[in-house]
Amino acid sequence: LPRRLDYLQALGIKGLWLMPINASGDHDHGYAVTDYRAIEPAYGTLADFDELVRQAHARGIGIVIDYVINHSSKLNPLFVQSASSRSSPWRDWYVWEDTKPAGWRIFDLDPWTMTPNGAYFAQFGPDMPDFNLRNPAVVAYHLDSLRFWLNHGVDGFRIDAVGHLFENGKDGWSMQPENYPFLARVRRALDIDHAHVMVCESPADPI
Repeated sequence: LPRRLDYLQALGIKGLWLMPINASGDHDHGYAVTDYRAIEPAYGTLADFDELVRQAHARGIGIVIDYVINHSSKLNPLFVQSASSRSSPWRDWYVWEDTKPAGWRIFDLDPWTMTPNGAYFAQFGPDMPDFNLRNPAVVAYHLDSLRFWLNHGVDGFRIDAVGHLFENGKDGWSMQPENYPFLARVRRALDIDHAHVMVCESPADPI
């Protein structure tokens, strides 16, 4: 590790952006997170990550990580509990309807998946259900998880799929007005002690 970082330092690299490093259900692209506060085992341990941050910072190299806030893996224990029954206390952590809504198309696919306990919303495929970011407990969970990584020394985040955070019907699933104040709240949370990097993925609104 030190020799590789020495090489990057010699090239003048000042920051590393890590694609999703969280434990995931796909063990591939990483955007189906099963544990927001754990490292995908193929990448090592949390102690390994801490050592990477320490060694990088010693060379003036910052660390930015991907954070997937819109959705999780369907294997995430939060979703497993949410899907367990219509009366689950975790039900409202994800977007559910008792009856599958009709007339929806996102990326030319139906974003609703029917189960014995209702239909859940998943814009990026049935393996990645969307969080209900209108639930204050969900927001608090994500802010706490972001703070977890800040406490482990990361210098900021690339926030995934920020154009898809809120839905207002079958014609209002992208670039909704609620996205902007929500991200401003995230921005304030990241900068509570000092400024951190925050890059938002939003192809529909690149400015």
